[in-house]
Amino acid sequence: MEINNKAILEILYDLKDGKKEITWREHRLITLRLAQAYRRIRNKKYTQIVDCADFLQFRRYADNSMKLHRTNFCRMRLCPTCNWRRSKKIFSQVSRIMGKLAKDYEFVFLTLTVKNTEGKILKKTIDGIYSAYKKLCQRKQFQESVKGWCRVLEVTYNWKSQEYHPHFHAILAVDKSYFTSNSYIKQEEFCAIWQECLGVDYKPIVDVRVFTESEKGKGKEVAEVAKYTVKSSNIMANLYNIKPYSQDVQDEVKRLTDEVTDEIVLTLDSALANRRLIGYGGIFKEMHKQLNLDETDVENADLIHTGVDVISSDLPYKIERYHWNIMYKNYVRYEDDNGSNENKLK
Repeated sequence: MEINNKAILEILYDLKDGKKEITWREHRLITLRLAQAYRRIRNKKYTQIVDCADFLQFRRYADNSMKLHRTNFCRMRLCPTCNWRRSKKIFSQVSRIMGKLAKDYEFVFLTLTVKNTEGKILKKTIDGIYSAYKKLCQRKQFQESVKGWCRVLEVTYNWKSQEYHPHFHAILAVDKSYFTSNSYIKQEEFCAIWQECLGVDYKPIVDVRVFTESEKGKGKEVAEVAKYTVKSSNIMANLYNIKPYSQDVQDEVKRLTDEVTDEIVLTLDSALANRRLIGYGGIFKEMHKQLNLDETDVENADLIHTGVDVISSDLPYKIERYHWNIMYKNYVRYEDDNGSNENKLK
């Protein structure tokens, strides 16, 4: 088939280790939905998000594996595609740091919450938990027990209650003797300390878990910290269940859903602006520096090289370029987009 006088060679089908498909298409589709929300609220970020990853350039190796080589990420805080890449990078970096520290330290997974809040005070609530975490790190008991930490912010939205739930996920590095020492902090103590730091009159939910010994368990906990600050599924509702209804009903549901989505986007965009969503302290911060890891939390972060799929630069490859096609709703490669067959780019 030809489009604009260009013959389509193939649709993108990117496999990880030759097995699991990498969901470029799904992330692009949800990113376009977010872009439309920014357009409706007349925010200039629309133009950046709608163009995010509209082309993908890969290295294709002899074993048919592919590695992203170039694209145009928008790096917006709410962008699903950029958040997906950012989470992969955080996972890689935190895993590397923990791998270096594992010989001398144990790890604790900590979740710190606050009561759900309305959108109009979300920014103030997030300010409060950032301030509370700073107070927590300054507590003598915390400093004596915790040798380092990695902390990320997550915000979820409840479509039923129409409330937001900001909370922190953290990985704490502690001494090997921590669990049998006097410096051990029980779950009830963590809860009481966090309540004092927040300055609230209720007991906030605090979850404290020890990392399992197996690599599988450790990977699961790291993934919890590395996941998206804002899930796209929380911003945009799934409307598949309205298909059995009449078109008029579907249109009205979509209109109302779009209104809520626009309000969520407006609220989150403001509440997350200029915030450091991931932070390191103590030996986590020191090891991050020693490993010379680049930033994951700034607008100019390198989202192409996530560190998850490491392929030797000495292997021969050719360049393939895919473009987003509106009609196919997928990435396609055209006949004249077959890149260089040389081993290295000039």
